[in-house]
Amino acid sequence: EGRWTFEGGVSSNNSFRESYSINFRYISPKFQLSNEDHYWTEEEGKHPEKFKKARFMFELLYSPPFEVLGTGLNLQYRILKLKRLSLEVYGGLKFFFLTRPDFGSGTNKGIWYINDGLICQLNLGMIAPFADIGYDGIFTIGAEISFHNIYRKAKKRYNLNLKTA
Repeated sequence: EGRWTFEGGVSSNNSFRESYSINFRYISPKFQLSNEDHYWTEEEGKHPEKFKKARFMFELLYSPPFEVLGTGLNLQYRILKLKRLSLEVYGGLKFFFLTRPDFGSGTNKGIWYINDGLICQLNLGMIAPFADIGYDGIFTIGAEISFHNIYRKAKKRYNLNLKTA
């Protein structure tokens, strides 16, 4: 249940010496991480946002003009939530398609590795700025944007009703 959201940001690393990398992320709705069939208790049914702590993150790293191109698939898990501030850990696989020879291991064949990291995010409703530091040394700052909330607010404010023929 829920909507997928979009995140965008700028990444920095020792491997991105000459330029920064642009980071695009597609984030799944939160779900409860469990390896067994789970029936909601009364408390979980009343406040599901407290118990849905995991989500998937697909990311694309790009450093123009085609110096670095990488993808990642991560699982995020919220470990702390204080009002609007949340702290999440993540882990997953990163794979780089490279065109610059001095990146990483020094080959043009690309590299892949398992990465983990930490995300600190401030949820402001339609936009949620974040800072992300990975074990691989890639530091990203950016924001999660909920296009559904933006559209819903504009629809309510300007009375946008789509009529079908």
